[in-house]
Amino acid sequence: MNGNEHPRVPLKLVVTPWAQHIIRAPPVLVASMKTVDYICAYCGATLMHAEVGQVHNLVIHCTECGSFNSTDG
Repeated sequence: MNGNEHPRVPLKLVVTPWAQHIIRAPPVLVASMKTVDYICAYCGATLMHAEVGQVHNLVIHCTECGSFNSTDG
């Protein structure tokens, strides 16, 4: 990893989204800079930049592959 890359952490796949409001990404959601790249657990697309433990109770619908990812593992 070079100085410009963030650690990449897969989110948790969910078969049936439980959230009322589902966010779509990419484009990448930015909660914080210089942090962790949270990626789709199915296709590996970067979905969100955030601090560890910063975002909870969120379902992200991956626009690359159509899968649903939860921020809570």
